[in-house]
Formats: sequence, C-alpha cells, structure tokens
Amino acid sequence: MTGLRRRLPLTSERGVTGRFALLAGLQEFAIWLPLPVLVLHMTDRGLDLAAIGFAFALRAIFVVLLEVPTGGLADAIGRKPIALVSQACTFVSFALLLFVGGPFMLLLYAVFQGIGAALHSGALDAWYVDKLTALDTPVSLQKNLARIGVAQTAAMLAGAAIGGVLPSLLSGWNLPWPLAGFGIALFAGLVLRALALWLTLALVEEPEYAGARTLSRARGTPAVIRDGLRLARSIPVMPYLLLAGVAMGVATISLETFWQPIAGLTFGTDPESSGVFGLLGFVLGAAGLLGSLAVMHFGDRFPGGPVALAAASQILKGGAMLVLATQAGGAGVAIGLGLAYFAISTQNVPHDALLNDAVPSQRRSIMLSLNSLVFFLGIAIGSGTLGFVASLGDPRLALAIGAVFTLVSVVAYAGVALVARRRPPEVPVAEARVESSDES
Repeated sequence: MTGLRRRLPLTSERGVTGRFALLAGLQEFAIWLPLPVLVLHMTDRGLDLAAIGFAFALRAIFVVLLEVPTGGLADAIGRKPIALVSQACTFVSFALLLFVGGPFMLLLYAVFQGIGAALHSGALDAWYVDKLTALDTPVSLQKNLARIGVAQTAAMLAGAAIGGVLPSLLSGWNLPWPLAGFGIALFAGLVLRALALWLTLALVEEPEYAGARTLSRARGTPAVIRDGLRLARSIPVMPYLLLAGVAMGVATISLETFWQPIAGLTFGTDPESSGVFGLLGFVLGAAGLLGSLAVMHFGDRFPGGPVALAAASQILKGGAMLVLATQAGGAGVAIGLGLAYFAISTQNVPHDALLNDAVPSQRRSIMLSLNSLVFFLGIAIGSGTLGFVASLGDPRLALAIGAVFTLVSVVAYAGVALVARRRPPEVPVAEARVESSDES
C-alpha cells in the first residue's frame, strides 16, 4: 500500500485524481454489481413494489434527517472518519438485504442504508476537491470531475454487466441460501465493499485533521451547520441548484425502481434468464461511460457552459424516461435506458461543477450534504408516491409520471442562468467566519 501511495502522491493532480478515481470507481463497482437485479432479488424474496418503495422512502427520510448534521461533522472533524463509518453502515445494510425474507429485514436495510448514505454524501468528494484545489498548479474542476465520472461509469458498466449475468451463469451450481438466485450478486458486492473500506483507510490522508483536537472540532459542528444554512440562503444560485437536486432524486429513484419490472414485462424475471438484465446493465453502463467521456472531452466547449449542458441533459433524461415507459419491446427498453443513463452522466458533472464553484472550501462538505439532502428528498417523494402508483397499476405509468416531473423541473437551471446574467459571481459571506467557527 505504501507503493500505491508513492505512485499516487497528493502533491500532484494525477496523484490526487488517481486516488479518488480508484476509491470512487471501486465503490461504484460494488454498488452496481447487485443493482441490475436488486429489485428482482427483493421481489423474489416475496416483497412487492409498494413495500420496496416504502423502504426506499424510509432510507431517503433517514438521509434527509441526518444529512446536514453529518455534513457539518465532516467539515469539523475530517472527511475520512465519516467516510469509514459510512462504508461500514452500507456494508451492514447490504448484508441485511442478502438475508432479507420479509418486511422487517427490509426496513433494517433501509435504516442502515440511509445512515450510510447520509454519512457518505460529500465526505470523500469534499476531500478530493479540497486536495485538488490546494495544489500549486491551476486545475480545471469540471474536467477533473469528468475524469472521476469516467472512472465511476466504467466501473458501473463492468458492475452492471457482470452483476446482471452472474445469477444466470451460476444458476446450475445449486448455491445454498442466501446465495441462490439473485443473492450471489449481492454477496459479490459485499466483498467489494469490504475492499473499498480497506482502501479508504489506507489512501485517504488528512494530516490537517490529525491530533488531539477532534473533540474540540466536533463541538464546532453546530457553527458549521449554521454557516451552511446561511450559505444556502445567501448564495443566489443555491435555491435553484437545490431544486434541480430534488428533480435528480425523483428521476434516479424512478429509473432504479421501475426499469427492471418494466423490462421483466418483456423478458421475464426468472434468475435463469437474468442474462438479459446483464445485457441491459451493459447498455446503461456503456451509455453512462459515453456520457462521461463526452463531458470530459467536450463539456468545456458546450454552448452556454455548464448551466446549458445540465439543462439539456435533464431534458434528454426526461424524454428517455418517457421512451422507456411507453415503448414496448426490447429495443424500446434498451434505447430508453441507454439515453437516460447517458443523460445522467452528462448532467451530474456540470451540476457538481456549478455547486463546487459556488461554495467556499471550508464549508464544502456541508454544502454538498445539503445538495445530497434535497436529492434524497426527491428520492423519498418519488419512491413514496410512485411506488404506490406502480403497485396499483403498471410500473410504466409510475415512470411516466417521474419523466414529466423531470421535464418540468428543468426550469431550475433557467433560474441559475438568470442569476448568472444579473450579477457576477461573489465570494460567499461565510468565508470570513469559517476560521473562527472551526476553532471553537
């Protein structure tokens, strides 16, 4: 591990980006390995879409409740300990899901997953952006975020393709419960999560937070939270970016919850025939990778800048969701799914660049946590309402409703553009207060 740290030093753009790309890519691989069959795993264990939607909503509620306090804590005591606890909670949540057999275990999964997601959001991202912007040489934030996006979507592509076909490939092995059926994909993801936890412990270095001041820094968390909430009100673009975050949450949970049942209407849902879900996972992963590569190479030249790119991507995503919801047959499913995940990749990078450019580094975790909070608020709204709609009728109707909401919400980026035209960028007012609150 010392050799890896030496090859990826934190004193160079390549080293900082390489470390974060490795960690982010491995975590994305662990996420996507079970994801193409995640809902099928739950329904195979006797859970219906209403129960699954409720669990996703409960997970999102826990994130909403814990997001801001944990983001403030990360700014106060350091990003590494928060990231480690987050990954441990997420590991426990998927271990519970591996053994799920009824609503109680599903709810426990949702609780631990919600805690882990709240702790995770913004912690390592803030560590990366701060290390990158602290370098002596000037760097392009959007281009480097796009490089991270390429690593994540490449891992997503591999994870989705492998995880989708794994149950089919091993269906003749007579694996014991809970590995039988779709469970083997969840188990493989757990192994990767353990590896990601170990690498985070080894590669994330925060000497600025070392020493005996952790407790005193933790006492400064309320001041950090107050600064973050004040920034959310005082930075003109923040309300619009947060509204866009809600729409991103609704779209994400709509796609993640309903694409598998919709595909199942065409291809069936037996573990022995899961190969088609691996193929669809490859399609969405490849589309996401193409989107990240497109932003990395052409994003800086998109007419209108990051705001226009994010808005165009959201329109494309909403249209693709409508295609997936209304077109029968394998081609319609593949085209809708591919375009949607291409648009997710091309939207995430400019949205994150707009957010990071607007906030001070000392409050980056809390502001990223606020962005994640509204994202999970969108997940709670989407899963709580659309899951119920799907259980009453057709998952395609639920996805179509999510698509319409996504298209309408593009007005958020119009607001960002109007603010940018009316006034030049400003240094947030909390910048001058940060040092004193950290010392409390």
